[in-house]
Amino acid sequence: MPENFRALIAVLVLSLPTWRWLRPRLTAVAIDPSDYRVRAGLWVAVTLALFLSHNFWLFVLVLALGVLWASAKDSHPLGLYCFLLFAAPAFHRTIPGVGSIAFILSVDYLRVLSAFLLLPLALRLARSHHTPGIFRLPSDKFVVAYLVLNVVLQAPVTSVTDSLRAIVGYLLDVVLPYFVFSRGLDSIEKFRDALGSFVAAAVVLSVIGVFETGKGWLLYSMLGDVLNATWGFGSYMMREGALRASASVGHSIVFGYVLVAALGMLFALRSSFPTRRSWLIALCVIGAGIVASGSRGPWVGAAVVLAVVALMSPDVTARLGKLAVLSVVLVPVIMLTPIGGRIISVLPFIGSADGGSVTYRQQLFTVSWRVIMMNPLLGSPHYMLNPELEQMRQGEGIIDIVNSYIGIALYSGFLGLALFAGAFLPTLARLFGHLRLIRSSDSEAFALGLGLAAALTGVLVMIATLSSVDVVPVVYWSLAGACAAYVYRESLANASTEFAFARPPMAPHANGR
Repeated sequence: MPENFRALIAVLVLSLPTWRWLRPRLTAVAIDPSDYRVRAGLWVAVTLALFLSHNFWLFVLVLALGVLWASAKDSHPLGLYCFLLFAAPAFHRTIPGVGSIAFILSVDYLRVLSAFLLLPLALRLARSHHTPGIFRLPSDKFVVAYLVLNVVLQAPVTSVTDSLRAIVGYLLDVVLPYFVFSRGLDSIEKFRDALGSFVAAAVVLSVIGVFETGKGWLLYSMLGDVLNATWGFGSYMMREGALRASASVGHSIVFGYVLVAALGMLFALRSSFPTRRSWLIALCVIGAGIVASGSRGPWVGAAVVLAVVALMSPDVTARLGKLAVLSVVLVPVIMLTPIGGRIISVLPFIGSADGGSVTYRQQLFTVSWRVIMMNPLLGSPHYMLNPELEQMRQGEGIIDIVNSYIGIALYSGFLGLALFAGAFLPTLARLFGHLRLIRSSDSEAFALGLGLAAALTGVLVMIATLSSVDVVPVVYWSLAGACAAYVYRESLANASTEFAFARPPMAPHANGR
């Protein structure tokens, strides 16, 4: 039996029971049962097309038709987007050009979702008089300025067609996720739905990843060849004798990054699960996936998420006490087992396993700083040609800029880095400020804000350890939009206008339990 058929069977055997288990838990309050059926059905259909179509463009056609069908039935297409975000790898092909134009545009899974799901939703939001106008949210001006700066810097050194392709790419990859999340999340019900859908997709992703590590088999790695599409990921990576899981996102650190974001969102949804036990099971599954990534960056990111939740919670003393007691009891027990030594060896900063990756990151920072200081204000689009960086070329023949902040500073200087940071940090500061004001509250609004703050903080820490590739920027721009929406809506609530988060949870869905 061909490997893609065997992998499809494994994916379905793992995912279908997980979707079934998640359904009554998430449809109790967060997701409408009819929407859940449509989304889960489309996820399965996309998976079948992915493994069986044997042609990238046929897969794209099935995906586009399925998305159009489902979005017409779904009451909240943004939740549908989150549900499908990790259903397939971001394989890509180029649309052939004509004449002197080599190609028109690079198309991948994420861009198809943006074009057929987010774009129609963005147009509806733009026509609504309830939607905040451009620059009404503080982060808007930084996002726009950052993108304009990148286009301006690229224009003199590339062709008109390349500039147009870059603009379309920014629209699909940055503007649409940020705009739709910042404007489309205008009620606490929609927050529940979107975050619940993201968590559901992440739980399934985690189950698949844990299986990959246990079995030593990457279920999606062969699909680039099957579909005759390009994918820079999907390679087998080991650490301390164990396969590092990657599932549909294709790289272990990106896999862990996604789960760290979901971990924060899961804390935002504590009151949306019908029982504490079901929430804890979801927490353990996501935690197991983060461990299975075998990546230090996600482990640090997860620790940051947990620290934010613990330190900002109303009962911070009790939570820290429980954590201390748990550590005192569990750590010695784990250290007495064979697993203990392996854990120590792969821990960030103190572990001895794969020390080359740590050394590479340290050297990258040192070398990149010298290159940045050659053009500190505006950087250089040609930074990869700088001889200083040549010493960072790896055995695969690439210079891997495994730090998103360094990559931004190299390309657009400290001005670009400041604008990029401005899209996140002021919103995050406002969010933390609001949480401090309502810290004694046990409302759902507080839990939602705390989960979003923890997720965005963890993500911003993590992108210092990985490049902004594949689904990475989609997640952080979406989170930036979600946090901006929360802060804006809370400011309206404080002004006693038409919107307020702090209200009783909605009644459970009729068929939710």
